[in-house]
Amino acid sequence: GVIDRIKELAPFVGGFLLTQVEHEGGMSGWNEDLVAQAVQAAGSVRITAAGGITTVEDVGRLDQLGVDAQVGMALYTNRMSLGEAVGAPLVKAIDGRLWPTVVCDEEGQALGLVWSTRESLEAAVGERRGIYWSRSRDSLWIKGETSGATQELLRVELDCDRDALRFIVRQQGSGFCHTGTPGCWPTPFTLSTLSEVITQRGQEAPEGSGTAKLIGDSALLASKLREETEELIEALQADDDGSSSSDDAGSGQVIHEAADLLYFTLVAAASRGVGVGGLRRELAQRSLRVRRRPMEAKPEEGADR
Repeated sequence: GVIDRIKELAPFVGGFLLTQVEHEGGMSGWNEDLVAQAVQAAGSVRITAAGGITTVEDVGRLDQLGVDAQVGMALYTNRMSLGEAVGAPLVKAIDGRLWPTVVCDEEGQALGLVWSTRESLEAAVGERRGIYWSRSRDSLWIKGETSGATQELLRVELDCDRDALRFIVRQQGSGFCHTGTPGCWPTPFTLSTLSEVITQRGQEAPEGSGTAKLIGDSALLASKLREETEELIEALQADDDGSSSSDDAGSGQVIHEAADLLYFTLVAAASRGVGVGGLRRELAQRSLRVRRRPMEAKPEEGADR
């Protein structure tokens, strides 16, 4: 049966989709006993349940069992909104309705702390933007509605205790903080910071900008990429054969050359309208692959095959 098959496959998979076909599309409930047995059989492997999941209570109960919910017909027929489904597992609200919400950028850097209610969460998810609850006005707060510093909502996450939220946003305008800074805490330098500066240089093309020159001259950019790649290889080889004056000097040179190459790589990406976010999403997608590249050198051009 299905439970035995889950036990058999659990060591080899990243997750299971358990669809109760007899309940699918009927919005008539689901078999909790079957789901509980599946969770036990799967061990540490995550289960996603589908079929018959109709209410907010259904989603909350599945979360208590440690199971993700795949909701279909209930969303299509407006029996439940996506925002309601996302917030279903929330517990222990402050003052009966408020949950602390950490707002982060795409790199996970915290921008600020705000508050959410079920109403604001439903609005944020429905409109895909930063919408929170203002305690001072006791009403919805649409981030950037007056300042122009709007937020595109990319993801909503609940913490492990289900009593706090994290919003992943793409911040626009001057930044999150009312002071005009990117965040309410000191913002460290990140690859996203560098990527944004590179993109800005390409768009504004200030006089004397080497970055703008590279973005506008693909031949020069290709030449610099080849040059920096060779210099990184030379630094690695020097470190391997012991020709560096010291271990620290060798690793320092590798860091220096790798940083140069990383900069030129980000310039190349920006020249095609791609930022760190796009690169991160590509790498995240690759991390889900079951098969890995063999990491063998390609045959040299013209070599016998």
